[in-house]
Amino acid sequence: MNERPKFSERALYLFSPKRGNDAYNKRLREERAKEQGAAESRERGHSGPRMSYASHGASQTLNSLVGWIVDAGNAEDDIDLQSSTLRQRARDLYEGGGLARSGPETLTTSVVGWGIQPKPKIDGTFLGMTDEAREEAEQAILREWKLWADNTMCDAQRQQNFYGLQQLAFLSMLMSGDVFALFGMKPNKRTPYQTTIRLLEADRICNPNSSGGSESAETESGGRIIDGVEIDKEGAVIKYHIASRSPNAGNDSSELTWTPIDAYGKDTGYPNILQVMTYERPEQRRGIPFVSAEIELIKQFTRYMNAELAGKVVSAMLTLFITSKEDDGKAGMEDAVNEDEKVTDDELKLELAPGAIYDLPPGKDVTTVDPKRSDTQFESFVNTCITVIASSMGIPKEVLIKKYESNYTAARAALLDFWRTVRVYRTRFNTAFNQPIYEQWLSEAVATGRIDAPGFFDDPAVRLAWCGCSWMGASMGHVDPLKEVNAAEVRIRNNITTEEQEAMEYNGNDRSAIVRQRKKEIAERAEMGGAAQESDDGQQADDEEKEEDEE
Repeated sequence: MNERPKFSERALYLFSPKRGNDAYNKRLREERAKEQGAAESRERGHSGPRMSYASHGASQTLNSLVGWIVDAGNAEDDIDLQSSTLRQRARDLYEGGGLARSGPETLTTSVVGWGIQPKPKIDGTFLGMTDEAREEAEQAILREWKLWADNTMCDAQRQQNFYGLQQLAFLSMLMSGDVFALFGMKPNKRTPYQTTIRLLEADRICNPNSSGGSESAETESGGRIIDGVEIDKEGAVIKYHIASRSPNAGNDSSELTWTPIDAYGKDTGYPNILQVMTYERPEQRRGIPFVSAEIELIKQFTRYMNAELAGKVVSAMLTLFITSKEDDGKAGMEDAVNEDEKVTDDELKLELAPGAIYDLPPGKDVTTVDPKRSDTQFESFVNTCITVIASSMGIPKEVLIKKYESNYTAARAALLDFWRTVRVYRTRFNTAFNQPIYEQWLSEAVATGRIDAPGFFDDPAVRLAWCGCSWMGASMGHVDPLKEVNAAEVRIRNNITTEEQEAMEYNGNDRSAIVRQRKKEIAERAEMGGAAQESDDGQQADDEEKEEDEE
């Protein structure tokens, strides 16, 4: 191995010492790797390439991979300590619209919709309850739940009901990577319940005395605080450090302090705060925004679209250029708008207008503008970029851009594929947000005597049986409703599914509520049957009399 600098490296060093050293060190690493690989091959007694990852994806000698140098890190290095920067960039892209906004908005509308509704499912068999007693208890719980959840008093800030908090929490999780829900008790005069939910934006969970960036630090007990999440020696989350305001707030000059909140109550074991996020790697403490993997591509795509748009605008405005053989000291081009229409006083900037024709000073000539912009590959390139971004998001292209041009089979396949993703996100959200809040509220309802649940606080198994609940959200929608209803009828007839499940999948409604309403409608129609029949007979007689008169 030649450790002396090459001529090209020495020449590069004269212009940039850093780049020269980098090139020299890179060459040495590559040559050492090649020598090491050759030595290992000789030691193994192989003269040809060995069938292993070292000869393929992990190769240090292939020309296509030799420059691929990656610094390995754990979840803290690769995710947690990068989350602050990712949040800022993801929010900026979201606020600018386009695909970075369409993705989170589309997923939020489908996963949460107008609200994920609870349906109590008490384990009556375990509790020794009859079906009638179980149904009565479930209806009582649902009535009390609506009393709390449909009221803005459930929000610590008194702004939204529970379903509004659902939408905000899920969207904030996608936009910022994670969101936090802090439990509290706050009396009010509108409901008998004091349980409240306070949503906290991701920025407020950070290390004490930090400036808002993602940091990590050791604790005196041997644990760590990773971007506001404190863990013990074994890696269990024990506390969250909450700033009194966002460290990034520009208009709030109040004192910035931090309050540690225990993850779980010491006496009850119930969570004091919920962290809603999507996990990618073990030992990950903070979430990453939904568009993190596409940030660079979306930013470059946005720049390209803006440049194309600017080019089109300028092409539409410029109609004539003014040329001159002599320099008479005049600019030759003046603003194409009136003085009262100008948006800037900068004399170095020229304001254009569509179809502008300029007055020509003596000695000037006119040349028409023909920008020669080629659009032949524009649509193909844009569609390719959108397809790559959509696939990375896990959302079919048709769903992301709200443009369905394929046939029934392809459109339904795209929707079915998307709704598998929706169900995964909804299940995670129910587990991390909806169900824990439901159990916390139900605990207060039982403790205050609003709900009679014997043994609720005595046995965890009994409590689990009382807390059973399924969550119903918006359904997929239908490309051809008649075909899908007929298919549902066949599934029910062959005992593949149930009427309750089909009702929930079709439009997210509760079958029991549908049956009660249908009974009422059928009874009303039966009562009206006689009057309707008399009306039909009278109309028929009038028609016959009219026909006789015409004859």
